[in-house]
Amino acid sequence: RTGSITHTKQKHYSRVFQKLQRNKPVRNIKRIMLIGFPMTNIYYYGFSGGFAFAQLDMEIRLAKLLRKKGYYVIYKPHPMTMNEIEGIFDNYVDEIVEDEYENVYDIADCVMFGDYSTSTFGFSLLTNRPIVLIDIKGNYWFPKSFELLNKRCSIVMAELDESGRIIFEESEVLNAVEESISNINYDILHEFAF
Repeated sequence: RTGSITHTKQKHYSRVFQKLQRNKPVRNIKRIMLIGFPMTNIYYYGFSGGFAFAQLDMEIRLAKLLRKKGYYVIYKPHPMTMNEIEGIFDNYVDEIVEDEYENVYDIADCVMFGDYSTSTFGFSLLTNRPIVLIDIKGNYWFPKSFELLNKRCSIVMAELDESGRIIFEESEVLNAVEESISNINYDILHEFAF
């Protein structure tokens, strides 16, 4: 049996949302920010693919794919493990930003996540930036929240293979980027945040 979601509607999120909506809307996607996973030796068992090697491999493959298709790729490493990934992405992305996400998200036309559990994902939902989420089979979602999330983000379904590698269709990633610009609906915020 599915539980229920308990939340409090707060004016704080409404105020942040109103402020962030003043930014100029994206009309064309050229610059994509790839949000980095914390590259630690911790296995985050709460979601599928929650370990550094699987995420690192996926992030490098995503960066290579996006650059090959002509996108300018910005990598935003997780602040907890910036030192651990130093130099790893230098040859795979066009730019690495280490400033706080809330201060740099708007240099990208689209934001891509391989992990929905990061605080930057929640913040991104409040912005007017297109979002792509790689969702790995086995993650647990409340049906209502996932339904509403699909209206706000372009979601690419992926899965772990027998070796623990995250497998996704490259064409689905590229389609999700293009579709994300017209997939910005805030019903999930009105349901759970405001």
